[in-house]
Order: sequence, then structure tokens, then C-alpha cells
Amino acid sequence: MRSPFAYPANVFTKTAKHYDAVYSDKDYQGESEILASLIRERVPNAKTLLDVACGTGRHLEHLARQFDCTGIDLDDEMLAMARERIPAVTLHNGDMRDFTLDDRFDVVACLFSSIGYTKTVENMNRASSNMASHVLPGGILVIEPWITPESWIVGKTGSSTVETDEFIVTRMTVAEPVERGRVVFEYMIGDSNGIHRVSETHEMGWFTHDEYILAFKRAGLIAGFVQPGLTGRGLYIGQKS
Repeated sequence: MRSPFAYPANVFTKTAKHYDAVYSDKDYQGESEILASLIRERVPNAKTLLDVACGTGRHLEHLARQFDCTGIDLDDEMLAMARERIPAVTLHNGDMRDFTLDDRFDVVACLFSSIGYTKTVENMNRASSNMASHVLPGGILVIEPWITPESWIVGKTGSSTVETDEFIVTRMTVAEPVERGRVVFEYMIGDSNGIHRVSETHEMGWFTHDEYILAFKRAGLIAGFVQPGLTGRGLYIGQKS
């Protein structure tokens, strides 16, 4: 995506059923194909993949066609939606800082900038180390970062509107002036029950390039950065020797 983590366990509680609609323009299939290609370049015989903060399972839906996949997330509602979408994939509830699985994987991936929810460098280091501990020798850890410090613009706003057969959602965002970034989401949701407003505050944190590289090195990985990655934010890829 979420326990004694740096943000509420169910940050999307009020909007979980609208989540996939809000991100309906996101190319999960294309991103999954790019990721699979990057994996094959580095771990040609990769068979197993763990998606950390898997959300509603949109990446796993495509990755499971090429790998034996497992997912983990801290949001129970997101996991429930994922189980409906990909019933053959094993899914777990867990915090990326300290989850423990019996299995180890050729690939552990944390996508869609979910690492930003760790908020602090300490938590990001803990999460990176924990995820790396679930990587098999020769395997890789892939983390898609959140925005860079340089691109954080206090007061920046954005908006989007999506319409489905069941509801219409307009979402507005604003970047708040806190040390490493906080985003407020305001929703206007219209459905058969009327129109109502929902507000969410996403406590997040941006990290520098050097902070990511150091976290990977501390986790015992040979670290690198690949651009443009899946969405233009690049990918940090660390290989376990």
C-alpha cells in the first residue's frame, strides 16, 4: 500500500471502493510489462515475486501471468478487493517495515510510490532492510520512489473527475507545507444516495537519491537507479549478491 506504521492502517477507508476508478487511467499492464522486462535482464530465471503494498492487486493481476506472485498490504479493504480480482494469488496483511514471511523471493517490489508512506528516513531504512531480507541470493529489490525534494511544490493543487455507472468522483489535492511532504485529498462523491464530501490526509515523505542508495547499501544490496522507470519517477533496483 498499513499497523504501527507511519500512517493510518486504513488510509483509504472512506474511498477504497472508488480507488480503482480514480486511477482508471493508470497503465498497470504496461507498467507490469516494463517491470517484467527489467527483471528478466537482471534475474533471467526469476520465478517468484512479492508485491509489497499491493493495494487492490492491479499490478499483480498482470505480473501473475509471468511469475508465481504473492502480495502484502496493510489495508484490509484493499486486500479484500485484491482477493476478488486475483483469487489464485496468496495475499497477506502486513506492515512493510516489519512483516515476516516464511518464503523468500526472486523479486520483491514496492510500486506506485508506496514507499513514501514510510514518511521518515528511519522508517524507509527499516522497510528497505526488511524487504531486502525477503530477497533470495541473486534476486532483486525494486522500489518506485515518490517525488523528489526538488519537485515538491508547497501549495500545488490538482484535480480529476471520473464517472462510472455507480458514481461520479471529483478529487482535488493540495501539497501542504510540512518538512517532507503531506498531501490532502478532498473528494466530492455523487451516487444514488446523494452527494457527499470526503477528506483524507496522506502523511508521506520524500527522500533524496542518496538516502535511497544508502538504504539499499545498508540492506546489503548492490544499488542502482533506472530511468524513467514505470511512471517517470524512476526505479531503485538493488541486487543481493
